[in-house]
Amino acid sequence: MITGRFQFFAIAAVALFFLLVFFLLKKNRLSLRYSLLWLLSGVIMLVLALFPGLLDRFARLIGIYSSVNALFAVIFFCGLMLMISFTVIVSREKQEIVRSIQRTALLEKRIQDLEKRMQDLEKRPGEEHV
Repeated sequence: MITGRFQFFAIAAVALFFLLVFFLLKKNRLSLRYSLLWLLSGVIMLVLALFPGLLDRFARLIGIYSSVNALFAVIFFCGLMLMISFTVIVSREKQEIVRSIQRTALLEKRIQDLEKRMQDLEKRPGEEHV
């Protein structure tokens, strides 16, 4: 069981966590769609800090003898979910970067072709240009 002092510090740490996330949002250093994952993690931490008995019940429910081990299991699971989510985000962003590079290369090729055609037309004096 956790002490009242530890519960106070846990709630204060979660409050600082939320302030950090909101500060990063305000300064546009964190986008809203990515911050939702961090806010969800903060809500889980806040619920566990406010209701430490939930962790004991959860531990007993899944057959873990110590609530500290259950806490590590919850933290590990949340970390794993965040890593999977960010891997999906990074993969999607990489695909978009590749598409942008391909579009840029195609546009550069078209520009080069047009410039070459313009140079060829300029080299032929006296011909009608269509």
